[in-house]
Amino acid sequence: MVSAARELARYLGTVALLLVAAIHAQQYYDAYFSAVPTIGRLFMLNVIGAGAAALVLLAPVHLLPRRLADAILAFGALIGISVAAGAFAALLVSEYTPLFGFMESGYRLAIVLSLLFEGLATVLLAAFVATVVLDRRPAGRAPAAAHTGSAAASSSGTSRQSAGASSRLERAIAGRARLEIAAPSTYDGP
Repeated sequence: MVSAARELARYLGTVALLLVAAIHAQQYYDAYFSAVPTIGRLFMLNVIGAGAAALVLLAPVHLLPRRLADAILAFGALIGISVAAGAFAALLVSEYTPLFGFMESGYRLAIVLSLLFEGLATVLLAAFVATVVLDRRPAGRAPAAAHTGSAAASSSGTSRQSAGASSRLERAIAGRARLEIAAPSTYDGP
């Protein structure tokens, strides 16, 4: 089961990432950043990267096995974090020193919105990745705080782990027995 907080971080981070792409597209076309040699290309790469990461994050991966779906979503989120954090850092650098021969001056609305949505996308997608990683923790492993409990708690944890292992073994044996019964021992050709 996927938690509501995890999905909220995923979708809000994706919306913030799409807004980052929209701001950079608007600046590329309407503010004529396309004419600035290196910066223009970087703006377009930001639009493409943020858009691609957002598409991955919005993909209907719930149709896939959970482990594969989590890996795809985490990959998309990491790409989104890279795009948003990179744009955030580059914008801050360009405010104080020339970046590829270009220097921003002042905080106009597009810059403020860009910083806001890049920061939001980075934080929300990082929270999403953290929840994916924490959900992938092995089920039989207790958190570190549980190891400081009483001896009864640790012995019941051990019995639950051994019960889980024996039930997996029983299922594996039963599955093998079904395969042996279903498979013919000899082949009488046509």
